[in-house]
Amino acid sequence: MDTFFMYYFIIVGGLFLLNLIYKIIRFIKSDGEDWQFQSAHEVLEWCLELYPIRKQKPLITLVEGTSDLGGEYSFDTNTIIIYRSNNVLLRDVVKTCIHEYFHYYLITSQTKNNLYKRQLEVYGYENHPQEILCNTMGETLTKLYLNK
Repeated sequence: MDTFFMYYFIIVGGLFLLNLIYKIIRFIKSDGEDWQFQSAHEVLEWCLELYPIRKQKPLITLVEGTSDLGGEYSFDTNTIIIYRSNNVLLRDVVKTCIHEYFHYYLITSQTKNNLYKRQLEVYGYENHPQEILCNTMGETLTKLYLNK
């Protein structure tokens, strides 16, 4: 009887893992469309509607490769950069895009960009006033966006 249950759980567990792998691959590849890029653009448009600002809309670039960051905003090129490998779930893409949008929203001049860098040296990343705000907005608005 113990052998029966052992084989039963091995087979059921194997089928469960195969199904899980299939769903992950299907989610990532989603019929050849770039779901991360499409999702980021939809979130950006949503943010622009909620929090309009009178400057040129930022570009979105998705980057392959490794990084410690989920994304970043470059004031010099007015670009939101999202690291694909750190944003494999829709929730991650939404949160990162919203977080970086608020950097775009707050950094409207070279003076403010320099202020961000100075504060980064003084406070570090975790206690940086702008990072605290962007993280809070990212968390809060991600819930709102995903529930709409």
